Amino acid sequence: MIDVWGVIANSLWILGLAVLLAVLSWAHWTASTEGNRLRDELKRPRTQQALGLGLLLFCAGLAATGHTWWERILWGLLAAAWIFQAWLAGRNKRHADKNNDAR
Repeated sequence: MIDVWGVIANSLWILGLAVLLAVLSWAHWTASTEGNRLRDELKRPRTQQALGLGLLLFCAGLAATGHTWWERILWGLLAAAWIFQAWLAGRNKRHADKNNDAR
């Protein structure tokens, strides 16, 4: 019999890594086409939000597959930190958009 919870939990961290790979690939392509450095592309708020989402999914998947209570708590705290980081990136993006509209 298939362990449905195991499939779902492992799918989370695999999806998170897939999102991270896609974001890094996209940022590398954008940097090369615009003549920027990858570091500058990774600092953009939209890229930060996507990275935060990928890392959130990765941490949530590892929390779901954890065997001990403290392991699940630590991965959950790290996932919460990535949620907060993505929220900050979104807030910075909104402030940058308002500043650009004011010009």
